[in-house]
Amino acid sequence: MMKYLYLKHEGKNAFEIVNEIISSGKMQLFAVKKIREIFPLLSLIEAKEIVVISTSGYKSLYDYQGSLLPDLEKLDKLMNEENEK
Repeated sequence: MMKYLYLKHEGKNAFEIVNEIISSGKMQLFAVKKIREIFPLLSLIEAKEIVVISTSGYKSLYDYQGSLLPDLEKLDKLMNEENEK
C-alpha cells in the first residue's frame, strides 16, 4: 500500500483519484482503466490492487483474493443445499 501513496497526479494520490471516480458513480473496472491511463507504468495487477485497497478493507490484492476462497466455498455449500431440497 505504501508504494502507491507516492503516486501523484494533479496533487492527488492514486487512492484519492480512485475514491473520486467511485464516488462519481463509475464502476471499479472504470477506475482500474483510468488509473492505468494516468499512471501508464503500472501493470494491470497494480492498478487493480490500488482499486481494491481504495474500495475495501483489505491492505493488498493478495489479502483480497485470499478472502474469496472461503466465500466461494460457502456459496457452493449453499447451492448444494438448495439443490438437495
